[in-house]
Amino acid sequence: MAHSFIDGIVSLYNSLTNERNPASTNTFQASRIADSEMRALMLSGIGNRIITLITSTSLNKTIQFDDKNLETFYNQRLAKAVKRASKFQLAFGRGVIVINEKGKDLSKPISSQVNIQNTKFDVFSGDMVYPLDYGTNLTEDRYYQIKAYGIRGYEFHHSRIIDFNFVEPAELDKPQYRFGGVSLFELIRAQLINDGIIERAGASIIEKNSTLFYSVNGLKDTMQAGQESELVKYFSALEGGRGISGAGLLDAEDSVTVVNQTLADYDKVAEHSLRRITMVTGIPLSILVGESSKGLNSKADSERQSFSETVTNHQSEYLIDPINELLQALGKEPIKFKDNQVQTPNEKVKFEGIIIENALKLASIGEDFSAYLNEYGIGQEDDFDKVFGTDENS
Repeated sequence: MAHSFIDGIVSLYNSLTNERNPASTNTFQASRIADSEMRALMLSGIGNRIITLITSTSLNKTIQFDDKNLETFYNQRLAKAVKRASKFQLAFGRGVIVINEKGKDLSKPISSQVNIQNTKFDVFSGDMVYPLDYGTNLTEDRYYQIKAYGIRGYEFHHSRIIDFNFVEPAELDKPQYRFGGVSLFELIRAQLINDGIIERAGASIIEKNSTLFYSVNGLKDTMQAGQESELVKYFSALEGGRGISGAGLLDAEDSVTVVNQTLADYDKVAEHSLRRITMVTGIPLSILVGESSKGLNSKADSERQSFSETVTNHQSEYLIDPINELLQALGKEPIKFKDNQVQTPNEKVKFEGIIIENALKLASIGEDFSAYLNEYGIGQEDDFDKVFGTDENS
């Protein structure tokens, strides 16, 4: 029978090193933030800025329509609802559009032929959506998906709900997120808190550096006699017009040591905090803060290209599918997003010039150049041809 040999000696140095090793003493944890905090972040300055930037850039004149009538219908009836759902998708992890057929039982499946004239499109944020029933059988089509939605006390069949979800959580966490997505604010919460702390620290330092102390003869005796109210009233009136913070009162016989508080490289720390936000959101710093890029033009081009990739990925991952699902439910043709959307006017003119030049080459060899122009959103339907036709005998 084998026995292990132990000499009783332990390496204290090695144990101490392992205890202080950050890789051994730190771990990642995640918890869903409350709906009230997501609402507060949506109303914060930087939170609203991020949501508006991504949504507006993704949906403002970026959709390519093959049919002019479909474009008119989308802009008049659906564009506003889609934009609101997209904002809620980012802020709460979910935004839903309800296809509300007036006079129909909304807990039943949607009609095969939706009467669009008798239908309105209601939009709700994810904090108002609850699953009333969801699939638990692995063999069914809606496994771990909501089958009946609860919104404001009403029940809606899943076919009437267009669900705009953001980042998908792990399967075991889906019930915790009500089978929706993870909020963008939850992904950048740590960075937003750090930015708030740095912003608050700056104001605190300014206030503490601006505090004045007045030496008053017999202050302690006055306070012991309970007669300091008039003194405080006098100095409050004196300080009312001075500025950032109030003054301090000390007895003239006491000594005061003034320590100036400064924060070295405060601007660099503040910029680093913002850069952490831009890294997670994919929005370049110059675009997030609304300033021109510093340095050579190549940097500005790189930042625009980076933001263009962020917008394109957002459209393909989180917008195109629910938008086309909405159009399909209404019996409409699907759409797609244009290429090269984040461009300066000069870049757009240069890009269109290349497309037109290629179209001329196609025309010279007898190919269909009009379809090529329409593919890149440059071609425009001729009203003359629409009215009179293209046939020579028309």
